[in-house]
Amino acid sequence: MLVTAAFTGVEGGASALAFLPDGDAPSLGLVISAPREGGLDIFNLDGELQRRHAGARLTGLATAPDFQLRGEDLPLVFGASPDNGAVFGYAIVRNGTQVLDLPLGETGTDGGVAGLCLLREGAGFVELVVLETGATANVWRVRDAGGDTLSVEEMRSFPLPAPARQCAVFDGDIYTASPAAGVTRLSAEGAVLAEANIPASGIAVGEFSGTRLLLATDGAGETVRSFDARTLEERDAIDVVDGLSTPGIGRPGAIAVSPADYGFTAYSNGMLSIFDQADQRVKVISRDAFSRAVITGSNPVGTQTDGEAG
Repeated sequence: MLVTAAFTGVEGGASALAFLPDGDAPSLGLVISAPREGGLDIFNLDGELQRRHAGARLTGLATAPDFQLRGEDLPLVFGASPDNGAVFGYAIVRNGTQVLDLPLGETGTDGGVAGLCLLREGAGFVELVVLETGATANVWRVRDAGGDTLSVEEMRSFPLPAPARQCAVFDGDIYTASPAAGVTRLSAEGAVLAEANIPASGIAVGEFSGTRLLLATDGAGETVRSFDARTLEERDAIDVVDGLSTPGIGRPGAIAVSPADYGFTAYSNGMLSIFDQADQRVKVISRDAFSRAVITGSNPVGTQTDGEAG
């Protein structure tokens, strides 16, 4: 698998990645990174750092690109801060790439916060899966009720097989990654649908040429591992090698995938972003190119099947 592009290297690394597409101007979409030292980094599709916003250290990100705040189109970013035991909100002003701290209302959750992910975005609200530091997940609904803070309502909570630190959502299913129990697939109501002992510090779920895959990184290996997203059975280990003028990925860390149109020929059907811990840079791969290499096998560069050496 060939890397498509590498972003400008910045200090602080990345503990989480997310996308903020722009439906009106796809090529002006943004990639969001949470530096390990805290705050947010915002990149354009040319890989240039547009804004560094100081703030709490975040270990999970969720975005709501179509949110309307007080009648204005103002995309939102949410981040989980285990250090503060809280979820932080940010509004992104696309014109000038400004970041505004967005206060959230209080919730009844007292179990700390370990991670989060977007469950769904609706008209005037966002639902988040919020992982507690214990073996519990909560679903929060965030909306603009006209007050000084965004209203936060806990819709439901459910137990997890073990404490989880990362999560991802696809088509209503929730995937959690736990240092103790590996990866679990759950329904939106919390019923366990599949479990597998997959060591993962980063996970992402997407559909590639009609095949739903869970992608996992462990922060130590040289490959991205892929699994059937329904059964969690392992498929391939994927090496991301050098592109024409772009270095490959030596040690994949944080990972994210988006099916949204990011413009240009390469990104019209979405993209993957992966933080390379080897050279401390965010690198991106065309979702079309990933599908061709991993699913159809038309360009299987750097793809290993089960049982081959890594």
